[in-house]
Amino acid sequence: MLTTGYDETVSALQAEFADCADLTLRQMQVGSFRLTIACFKGMSERGALGELVLRPLLTVLRQGDFGGNYGEVLRCGAIRTPQSLTEVYDAMLRGDVFLAADGGQGASYCLANVQAGLSRSVEEPDSDVTVRGPRLGFLEDMEKNMTLLRQFLRTGKLKFVSLTVGKLSRTRVTLAYLEGRADPALVDALSRRIASLRAEAVMDSGNLEMLLQGRHSPLFPKMGSTEKVDKAASKLLAGRVGVIVDGSPFVLTAPYVFAESIQSAEDYLRTPYYATAVRFLRFFSMLLSLLLPAVVVAVGEFHPDLMPGGLREQLLEGRKDLPLNLFWECVACLAVFELVREVGVRMPRTVGDAVGIVASIILGDAAVGAGLASSLVIMTVALSAVCAFIVPVYMYATVLLRFLFLFAAELFGFPGIALGLVLLIALTAQMDSFGAPYLSPLSPLHPRGLEDFLLAIPKKTLGRREEL
Repeated sequence: MLTTGYDETVSALQAEFADCADLTLRQMQVGSFRLTIACFKGMSERGALGELVLRPLLTVLRQGDFGGNYGEVLRCGAIRTPQSLTEVYDAMLRGDVFLAADGGQGASYCLANVQAGLSRSVEEPDSDVTVRGPRLGFLEDMEKNMTLLRQFLRTGKLKFVSLTVGKLSRTRVTLAYLEGRADPALVDALSRRIASLRAEAVMDSGNLEMLLQGRHSPLFPKMGSTEKVDKAASKLLAGRVGVIVDGSPFVLTAPYVFAESIQSAEDYLRTPYYATAVRFLRFFSMLLSLLLPAVVVAVGEFHPDLMPGGLREQLLEGRKDLPLNLFWECVACLAVFELVREVGVRMPRTVGDAVGIVASIILGDAAVGAGLASSLVIMTVALSAVCAFIVPVYMYATVLLRFLFLFAAELFGFPGIALGLVLLIALTAQMDSFGAPYLSPLSPLHPRGLEDFLLAIPKKTLGRREEL
């Protein structure tokens, strides 16, 4: 309980928030009581403050029978007695109202929750669109995100652990997990790691993910992220731990394994045959995005005899007058595509899509017409780039690996591509995500887990706890 005197507390409050133009601090004398009300403009609901807090409190103070028991007087939903000045500062910065009253017998303090609703309405997220299934998306409000999870998991086993990160931002972070499903050691380890972070500010869940990765940033993500409520709920059912960051609509999940990248929430709403075929398609598309330019370079420069005669002659005829060899032509076209994609992302949405489409068509047609690139390379780069969007979690890592495979194909041909694949598999095989093998259930091999890897058998796997 806060034990400092009335005058000392008010002076400390004024000193902490000096030169803050949005601070509302009102002091008044009501009968024999001195009263101070402090809050920030726009963060507290004015109507609720007047009707649920000020009106009943002033009525009791005028009668002179207030004994410091705010719970019997105030009509707002949540009130509490602060334990320290630091708690007062944090609560006010989140929208609570601080009340201090002194009638000569000692000061009494209270924090009243009359926060204003600042978040947007619930809507379908743009980052994960589905044709069938729930379309609820998380918001920037942590309390509402917790409520959304409760709508899908109506059980007392859904637990939440609250933490605070950032010396300046004081960002609230909540761990969500299902008791009996999540590993208690993982929950404790995540709690300790988050509590031990010494960051100045955390603005988004992406910042927290980067900090939790430690000194060495991995090439592949070690935590999943989603805006869809049903997807996060299914991850909790599987035994993972969710990390909700106040102010971010993306909820992190840990541990994260490679198998999740080719899974989709809609796989559990379709027939198992079609869902399995789509998963194979995603896996093949990932390989195509990584290796297609490198394979074209290796075949064109080291093994042209592998191509059918008609195709080989057409390729040689089309490349007869081109200034660049096949390798540098692929590098240049991939670089131009990444440039166009980045322009489309950074431009306003109403303009970015049109700019990206028009630039791709005009530049591709102009390059072929001017004899700077062949149609084969344009098609190769376009197909490789499009396939990367099928597995968006690895989209940025794929861009870098694609260039590395290209250089390996230019130097060594197919042996270079094979060596690159072996090194990539070895790298991912030795990785782990919070104790879970990254290539689970392939390495180590877990036959029961294969039922939800490339195969999709919802009747056996829906709602099942995964053994990671």
